[in-house]
Amino acid sequence: MTQFSDKVAVITGAGRGIGRDTALLLASEGAKIVVNDLGGGPQGGGSDSSFAQQVVDEIVAAGGTAVAETSSVASMAGGKAVVECAMDHYGRLDFLINNAGIIRPRRITEMSEEDFDTVLAVNLKGYFATIRAGAEYLKRQGGAIINLSSPSGFGHWGMANYSAAKEGVVGMTRSVARELGEFGVRCNAVRPVSQATTMAIPEVYETITYQHQTLGIPHLSNQWLLPHGEEAPPHSVAAVLAWLCSPLSENINGREVYIFGAQVALVQEPELIRNQFKAGGWTWDGICDPAVTGALTYDIRNRYKGLKPV
Repeated sequence: MTQFSDKVAVITGAGRGIGRDTALLLASEGAKIVVNDLGGGPQGGGSDSSFAQQVVDEIVAAGGTAVAETSSVASMAGGKAVVECAMDHYGRLDFLINNAGIIRPRRITEMSEEDFDTVLAVNLKGYFATIRAGAEYLKRQGGAIINLSSPSGFGHWGMANYSAAKEGVVGMTRSVARELGEFGVRCNAVRPVSQATTMAIPEVYETITYQHQTLGIPHLSNQWLLPHGEEAPPHSVAAVLAWLCSPLSENINGREVYIFGAQVALVQEPELIRNQFKAGGWTWDGICDPAVTGALTYDIRNRYKGLKPV
């Protein structure tokens, strides 16, 4: 018996990168896999069903069970089709891993409405679409939902659309965890720093270079990526995703897991800091009091000025 015998996993964006390695790993541990991948380009557009089928062929050749599904999750109909594929072929759903994504780097002054809407449609609405379609099935026996967020959600120059989508994923993850936890369904988010994705395109590295070299701002997670640091290969991220599906992580729900190279960590929950109180509420003069202003802004105004990696 393997870890996931008789379990069924739906993985979106599983034709390449992290999704592919996750599909291969779960299948090697006995899970039946729905390999969803539209086969489009990293910035959207186009389709190629061969990506999903190639992963299915790899799984079957290794003795596993899988089926290809090529719907776009950017619509509710697409999200439903992905989930129904699992039900039609295997009769159940245990794990839903939302990994599909696209990216359109633009300065905010150059970002079009289409750039914004299209990125959110895939990276945020697409996750809602599959969760909405799969929640009732997951509730039958319990299971796990894993949503791929990104360190870009902490703030990323030239990527406001992607950052908004990926931080929206975190808020949705926390909410879904609270709604489905009573039925034995856990929902967590993962923020990987990984070069081995279809979205690791030159335009993304241009945003990082500008933010890093010109502005002197840490480009991801508000921390410098150390020169000797290594980005997580897809199999390393896949291992974390599989672990979040297993009973070994049963106490983790509604949380974020960060993975970068050899590092894996829980992201601290948001907390209020530098609290200030004033009886009767705040007035203009009250909030402008130097003591209050100093307490709220200390170490923030100069946070990035002249900041360089050690």
